[in-house]
Amino acid sequence: MKTLNDKRYLIFSGTVIGVLLLFVAAFNYVMDPYNLLGNNWTGVYFWNERQVKDAILTYPHEGVLLGSSKTGYVNPDDLSCYRFYNASMRGMVPEEMYYYLKKYLRREKLTLIGFDFYMFNEREFPLIRIKSWDDLRYEKTEYILGGETVKASWKTLQKWRKKEKMHAMRKNGQFDYPGASQAPARAGQEQQYEKQYQDIIRGLVQHHYHKFAFSQTRMEYVRKIKTLMEERGEPYAIFINPLNHDVLAALQGNEAYRLFLSWRKEMKSIFPDIYDYSLSRYSAREGYFREDPYHYMNATGIAFLNEMIGDFCPRESQP
Repeated sequence: MKTLNDKRYLIFSGTVIGVLLLFVAAFNYVMDPYNLLGNNWTGVYFWNERQVKDAILTYPHEGVLLGSSKTGYVNPDDLSCYRFYNASMRGMVPEEMYYYLKKYLRREKLTLIGFDFYMFNEREFPLIRIKSWDDLRYEKTEYILGGETVKASWKTLQKWRKKEKMHAMRKNGQFDYPGASQAPARAGQEQQYEKQYQDIIRGLVQHHYHKFAFSQTRMEYVRKIKTLMEERGEPYAIFINPLNHDVLAALQGNEAYRLFLSWRKEMKSIFPDIYDYSLSRYSAREGYFREDPYHYMNATGIAFLNEMIGDFCPRESQP
């Protein structure tokens, strides 16, 4: 009798699990939150750049811009000389850069690669242990049955019902900035705005630089990137993103500042021709989003990137 009950329990449990998996698969398949299957009907509210930046293979381009969200908000159509694809991704770190470049570069005329000091903090950004770019991409079964996909599907459904604004990724790889507009603070609100602004900076410094666990492993990936680009023999430029003056001032009061200075020196030793914009005329507060002093606006990015491109562009060098 006990054996029969156990058998019924196993059959019942298996049936319930099968039905749940079938429901999850059907829900994710129909919602398709990242539109990886081409079934999405609500609009894409969440962009997982690591799943869709293989679009570089189908987008006609001559140059590549690679980095974190700082460069991700730059419109590559505004860059000079060549037609660029913006391959940048939010929170991208050097090991991802290396494997992305290794998989997707196709004899471009110019590749621009941007680094930030915060990328090297393993406490905040744990090392991503992968052996190829494909390790970061969903298998079809993983996507359809994954718990993260269920969360994204449910959030997508909620946002669609509320008719919330979508922040899309364009065909050229740029993703829309999700923050508020640059409208100036109204009369009488400047003091309140200034307090919020300084609170944001303190939060950023705490988030990115507090108890900085510097990653020597990531520095090895920086060297791997150099070796990869040198072996390919194609033009490339390495740059350090500009820091908002106020962010830099806050960093100077942090124990990580000494590491920041030594990191810049080491980057210079690896890439003697590096473009270091960390403290430059592009650090002015006015060149950054009011509600986000960590990200520069498109005009700022275009200005210093075009300055770099001018050193490589044959048309720019002609008299």
